[in-house]
Amino acid sequence: MGTTEAMGTAVLLYLVLSGRLSVEDGEERRLLKEASAMREREKKEKREKKEKKRKEKGKEKNVPGKWPVKAPDTFGEAVGVAAKTVKYTWKETLGKWTLGEMVFGIKYCMKQEGNLQLEYTEGNSVQLKGNEVRDELTSLLRYLKLCMYFSKKSYKSFMELGQYSQDNVLVKKSKARLLKPIFTVVRDPETKSILLLIRGAISIKERLTAATGLQVPFHHVVVKDGVVTDLVLGHAHCGMVVSARWIAKRVNPVLKQALQEFPNYNIKIIGHSMGACVGVILTYILRENVEFSSATCIAYGPAACMTWELAESGKDFITTLVNRTDMVPSFCQVSTAHLRNEVSASSWLNDLRDQIKKTRFLNQVNRSVAFLRSHVPFVSNPHSKVVDADMLANPNLASTSDSKDAQNPNNPNKNHPHFNCFSCMGSQHTPSPISTNSPQNVPQNIPNPTEPTKIAESIASSSKSISEPEIQKDENLNLPAEGVQFFPPGRIMHMVIFQEGEEELLNIYETPREMYSKIRLARSIIRDHYMPRYIKTLQSLVNKFEREGKLDSCDLSEIS
Repeated sequence: MGTTEAMGTAVLLYLVLSGRLSVEDGEERRLLKEASAMREREKKEKREKKEKKRKEKGKEKNVPGKWPVKAPDTFGEAVGVAAKTVKYTWKETLGKWTLGEMVFGIKYCMKQEGNLQLEYTEGNSVQLKGNEVRDELTSLLRYLKLCMYFSKKSYKSFMELGQYSQDNVLVKKSKARLLKPIFTVVRDPETKSILLLIRGAISIKERLTAATGLQVPFHHVVVKDGVVTDLVLGHAHCGMVVSARWIAKRVNPVLKQALQEFPNYNIKIIGHSMGACVGVILTYILRENVEFSSATCIAYGPAACMTWELAESGKDFITTLVNRTDMVPSFCQVSTAHLRNEVSASSWLNDLRDQIKKTRFLNQVNRSVAFLRSHVPFVSNPHSKVVDADMLANPNLASTSDSKDAQNPNNPNKNHPHFNCFSCMGSQHTPSPISTNSPQNVPQNIPNPTEPTKIAESIASSSKSISEPEIQKDENLNLPAEGVQFFPPGRIMHMVIFQEGEEELLNIYETPREMYSKIRLARSIIRDHYMPRYIKTLQSLVNKFEREGKLDSCDLSEIS
């Protein structure tokens, strides 16, 4: 009995304890579950706070003040500005345009538009005539030749052309730095002017200055007779503004002293391309001082570098000269974005299909690439510069491959952008003996050259814009896709050549500013920007005016 009771008591005690333990285990599991959920919520809140701080920090970095407000003084500062400029330029060009649009699209639109110089003669454009215009063009030609000799020739040749002595040279800065362009200040006795000439973008450092194209606030205080009469608010090109401020700081005392010695002299600032933009902004800066309120500027082919209000406020003291189809006066971030939309909406792909049908050279190249692809394994690597045949047949494979590689932490190319250039499509694939025995190794979807539609579509799909993971990580460059529309400054004179029947007509017009809100494509849009082309057109225009002047004088003499 005692043993049975003891055993029963032990069983009862076991049951009671096991029940309590099971209850305690359930309670413990519930508590652990709640703690785990709380930890997950805390982690999520931390991630959200971290992301919010990162975005706020990125916004702070994105303000223009983080870009240079003055020229770099040290090598480290110059390297930092250059790195930002390269990233910004990369993003705005190769980061947005596809290779197909750049190679084929622009060329197609160029052929479709034809000669658009006639547009500069229509609407509110005014043809310029008369002896005053002839005299102005003659002086513009002389200043342009001085500018070209200063930019392209030796300084000795420049002095010989202008017939300057060493006493006429006030400042000579002959070595370019980032945001520090080459310039000179000379006294010109012939025109009783103090000439400040600024060189354009010739060296790499000057081109980086021109590429520092972020839009920054720039305001102009209008001073007349020593009294502030107006304040013009706007935006301008970052690199030009910084360069102009750097030059202004160095020429201020020199110009003051020169005007004290020669009070009847005027200040003229002259430049071409980038030098013209810097000169324009420098003129705005100098005219805010009472001593330099008579400063004027002659700008040959300046880029669209400021907003409408600023450009319009300079009509009285800035003369802009544009040559034929020169695209630079219309070139800015917004007009480039509009051009890209036009190219994307055009039917350049259909034109490409026709070219593939008619061009035997492409078929020959295709066969060569197909041969390489069948004998060299790494040519079909999706990370190589030639897209794999399977990727051409199914372009989605490229993005799938890229996304898989990006998720792989051990991928060495994860943070390195690469080109996804289109392949020269292969011809009919002829299996080699090895591939005959191993049919699973034969690419199944090599494009056929007799199918130009598939080839053209594969080009369009595989000509991806350059991936930019590093750029997207840099919050400094999270700029809007389209900024503020820029325009060329001052009074705009446009030299136009067009055909009327069999006769080639050359005229000059004063054109409205809104004409330069759009990039007009032509085969000579780059060539017409160079100074020798400007000089050639301007010289022809001066000769024409001189011939017309002689004819008019002959007619008057006959009448008398």
